[in-house]
Amino acid sequence: MDKYKKHNDIFLHRNDLVIPRGAVLLELYNVKTKKLISDLVNNMVVTAGKNSMADALRGTTANNKGIITYCALGTGITAPDLGDTGLQTEIFRKLVSVRSVVGNIATFQTFFTTSEANGSLKEAGLFGDDASGTPGSGTLFCRLAINRTKTTNDTLTLTWDVQIGS
Repeated sequence: MDKYKKHNDIFLHRNDLVIPRGAVLLELYNVKTKKLISDLVNNMVVTAGKNSMADALRGTTANNKGIITYCALGTGITAPDLGDTGLQTEIFRKLVSVRSVVGNIATFQTFFTTSEANGSLKEAGLFGDDASGTPGSGTLFCRLAINRTKTTNDTLTLTWDVQIGS
């Protein structure tokens, strides 16, 4: 029985558990000095995002269920938590620029120009479902703690990989 796990009174084979997880490549590029700072950081797929994915799997189409459309940046310093439903202090959001899928990994890339989202950035998130350009709208799928200062000399690219299962 050790190869099975009981979940909601159902026995599941341990190899069949699907746990979404992710990582984000942050690339801060100074256009004047040509210096690139890049970091690969683990991110959290929050409960609200997991619930939306489950709704999409069962065929719910209202509010574009399961579709990630926006990347947001903020200045909040609270650590990411599974129960998060938004960023602590969102300052800027932008449509995801590039979406792709390879196997069980979905990739979402967003490019921020020198005039966008400048300041002391401490958090980032991916939003979907009924998200719009309005801060706080939509469902938070992923949240990430960062520590980057972006100026008008910098561009920023965030490339999120969300892996479904192993």
